[in-house]
Amino acid sequence: MNAESPGSAYRLLSLLLLPFWLSHAFYHGRSHKLPGYFRRRFWGCSDRSKTPKLWIHASSVGEVNSVSPLVKALSDSGELILFTSFTATGYQAIQNHFPSGIEAGIIPVDFMLFCRRFVRQQKIKLCLLMETELWPELLFQTAKNRVPIIQVNARLSNKSTQAPIYVRYLLRRGLANIVLHLTRNTQDRDNLIGLGAEADQIKIIGNLKSHFEQIEKLPRLVEREYLLLASSHENEEELFLKQRPTGWQDKLIVIAPRHPTRSLSIRQQLTDMAINFAVRSEDQPITDQTQVYLADTLGELKSLMAHAEIVIMGGSFDQTGGHNLIEPANLGCMIITGPSDSNIREDIKHLGDGIIQVTDMPTCWRQIEYLLANPEQAQKLADKTRKSIQQSDNMLDRYLAEIKPYLLD
Repeated sequence: MNAESPGSAYRLLSLLLLPFWLSHAFYHGRSHKLPGYFRRRFWGCSDRSKTPKLWIHASSVGEVNSVSPLVKALSDSGELILFTSFTATGYQAIQNHFPSGIEAGIIPVDFMLFCRRFVRQQKIKLCLLMETELWPELLFQTAKNRVPIIQVNARLSNKSTQAPIYVRYLLRRGLANIVLHLTRNTQDRDNLIGLGAEADQIKIIGNLKSHFEQIEKLPRLVEREYLLLASSHENEEELFLKQRPTGWQDKLIVIAPRHPTRSLSIRQQLTDMAINFAVRSEDQPITDQTQVYLADTLGELKSLMAHAEIVIMGGSFDQTGGHNLIEPANLGCMIITGPSDSNIREDIKHLGDGIIQVTDMPTCWRQIEYLLANPEQAQKLADKTRKSIQQSDNMLDRYLAEIKPYLLD
């Protein structure tokens, strides 16, 4: 297969964008207290690889968490792995999930010189891209070096299929460098074909996020009973708290924002609302008077979900489109999600009526009241969602079966 270049126009655009990318890398790394982020975004890894590696890439924390079972399975089979992310939080999540044995990295900005250097300094035998990471130059340089690229849990949003002509042109050329697309469903397949992917290079495998894991005993981080607002975005915390029914001010609410860097702005909101709160990143204790516990840390969401009475998923009460429902379902959580669901419609369909989807925040609180008053009914719903994950227990094996032949070449 001939590698498809992104073209001269894109390379000129990437040159014009270089100052912006440079500034973003500097401030992003600084805001996440990750000094090495800037260097890695431009110069890649410090050491040249001499041993063939499997390169796995996931954009950010959510994707890192979703592909982790596949990474662990491939690592256990003896593969040397370079696991990269785009964001500083994704990189930190890789380090937290895999403290040893797997090399954590960050992809370079999508500029020809940096991408070429990154690919050449690593001896890569196969590249696995999680979901929608389609950087035109990086894909080209990878394919040009005769590295097969497989898109895992492949999807393209409706927004991508309706993007401006030039963006679709770039996506089409990027897709041409991928040898195999392992998709979740027929809608994903049709979107890929609509943007130029070859039908015979697409296989519908299912949602990798539906892989059932035998969950180990997760530590209880909060001793009091609590509700968890998980992966929340700007203004969702305030909306959730302001809609609390009268008499619920003493109920402990744990907030785990999608981006912990928002901690200071959330603290200001809580102060303005005269709410008694404690902050996990500062090791502040939870007392009987604590109304909100701000879990502004990385790598602890699973533990917080596992012991929550109810998990209210953020990103669904704004325009985000919702966040991964499979992880809390896998933990046997009682889950409520909001009306914004463009990213999770397949999750909702897969999990069935065990998931409660509400139209607005007042309805959310009415459901919370009902579920806490009827714990047996709440447990039945939670059991339904986990059973649906157990029925997908062979999902990981199906992905491995498609990937392993490329590792033998």
